[in-house]
Amino acid sequence: MSTPHFPSRSRGSRGALSPGVLSGLVAAGVLAGLAWWFGVKRPADAQQAREAAEAEAKQAAETQQARRRALFGSIADQPGFEFRSTGLGFRILAPGEGKTPGPSATVRIRYVGRTKDGQEFDRTPNPVEFRLDRLVPGMSAGVQLLRPGGSIELLVPPSLGYGNRPVAGLPPGSGLIFEVSLVAIVD
Repeated sequence: MSTPHFPSRSRGSRGALSPGVLSGLVAAGVLAGLAWWFGVKRPADAQQAREAAEAEAKQAAETQQARRRALFGSIADQPGFEFRSTGLGFRILAPGEGKTPGPSATVRIRYVGRTKDGQEFDRTPNPVEFRLDRLVPGMSAGVQLLRPGGSIELLVPPSLGYGNRPVAGLPPGSGLIFEVSLVAIVD
């Protein structure tokens, strides 16, 4: 029995594909590759990138929270604290009423300063007057969030507190915890 022979118009005299058929096959291959890239590979890469970014953000948040715990103790884990990019943590206990003080306002406040282990290092038995630009930057920023009659808890990192200086018996680089009440804006 003999094998049937089918003449092919797409092949040249030596069995090669004609340029038109060859370019069509290449174009179809390119299109199939692009379809695979945009339909399968690219979404999978995007999903992997999202998962990697989420894992990196979670790790960064855990590292940041560990730093906060080291500076402020377990209070850093309590609900209600917001943290600014400067590292200042605050929890408004009562917002107060009226206008907020400006950065150089003179205010009448009452406060207690503690370390992460709860040891008091400063306390005002009666309200005292301060210009906000003369306080440690963290306390100044926190008081500016209040209105008269308001109170706030502040977690002040060393960069916004006393820095690396030993002050009031505190070791250098201490995190400060303040509870502050704004009694009045004097001017």
